[in-house]
Amino acid sequence: MNTLIILPYALLSYAIGMGALCYLMLFLQNLWLPKTIDSGSSADLAFGLTVNLTMLVIYLTVHSVMARPWFKAWWTRIVPPALERSTYILISGTTLFLLIALWQPLTGTIWRVDHNVSAALIYGLYAIGWGLMVSATFHIDHFSFFGLRQAWTWALKKAPRPTVFTARYLYGVTRHPISLGWLIVFWATPQMSVGHVLMALVCSSYIFIVTPIEEADLIRELGETYREYRKQVPAFLPFRR
Repeated sequence: MNTLIILPYALLSYAIGMGALCYLMLFLQNLWLPKTIDSGSSADLAFGLTVNLTMLVIYLTVHSVMARPWFKAWWTRIVPPALERSTYILISGTTLFLLIALWQPLTGTIWRVDHNVSAALIYGLYAIGWGLMVSATFHIDHFSFFGLRQAWTWALKKAPRPTVFTARYLYGVTRHPISLGWLIVFWATPQMSVGHVLMALVCSSYIFIVTPIEEADLIRELGETYREYRKQVPAFLPFRR
């Protein structure tokens, strides 16, 4: 594997993954973009639901399956281990861009907050959700989480850094700060449309379904360490068991 390929590939994957997340940040709030969650004429309800649900299922399935240990074990027979995480980020970012591009607006209003102060507070909560997610990635090694460290380590011909379990910082008050951040950003909006609530419901359901699966994987990997951690730290809401 050529260093001239692996490092640009990892950087490109990072740029696409981060670019998709940054676009989503504005997309969900209908801010400053030509294509947002409610932009354009409202689609026929049946057609819009079919397209949107199909794209959500594709994105979430890819996102979940590629993160499973059994898939990684098979996938790294095809993709070099140093590029496994970068490839995951690349595919995840690409499918998120595809979801956004094909999203059908369903603009019926579920709720609308017109009071300026209340709307500002909701936007503030939305920003907190994104801040929570970004901060959490640095608490577990942001650069490994997005595949850059693996590529850089390989290029320097160093041994891969072992995955280290951490219960510090945000992970000391909630087991899943990234998932908590997602729950906040999907629901914190001053104007909730039918299309937006569809995405929020599907993605929230996904989080609650997949979290026990992820924790089962962690128990198999970490054993009693993670069992004790589960007893001491709540899953989502800080300071609540």
